[in-house]
Amino acid sequence: MRISVRRLIPLLLTLGIAGCQTAEPEAEQVRVEYDGRNLYAGYCASCHGPEGAGDGPVAAGMAFKMADLRTLEARNGEFPADRLREIIDGRTLRAVHGTNDMPVWGWQFLLEEESEAQVAARIDALVEYLRSIQQRG
Repeated sequence: MRISVRRLIPLLLTLGIAGCQTAEPEAEQVRVEYDGRNLYAGYCASCHGPEGAGDGPVAAGMAFKMADLRTLEARNGEFPADRLREIIDGRTLRAVHGTNDMPVWGWQFLLEEESEAQVAARIDALVEYLRSIQQRG
């Protein structure tokens, strides 16, 4: 069996390209569990306080009073999960947060992680932790 070079080159190129492709996980396939309590302690407690009362060691030096994160649900009528995700991420400027004194955690988390899905998972874990510390009734 004889194959012409003109037919062989496209075949080899196709096989070579297919062989070089790596299977990257899709965003939906990335499942990483984060402990919201530990994330809060490492990234938030210095300003917002260990219990979320707004009394962290850095809070005294701020030009504004830190909000009590334990009363978010009571103050908003419901727990503002979507708004908190945007505020924590910080990559879209939101006037509701006031000044840009809060770190842009979305960029920081992206430096530490491999994907946007992992950034979202960290932020979700923080939001769920904040939900768990709400003072009710």
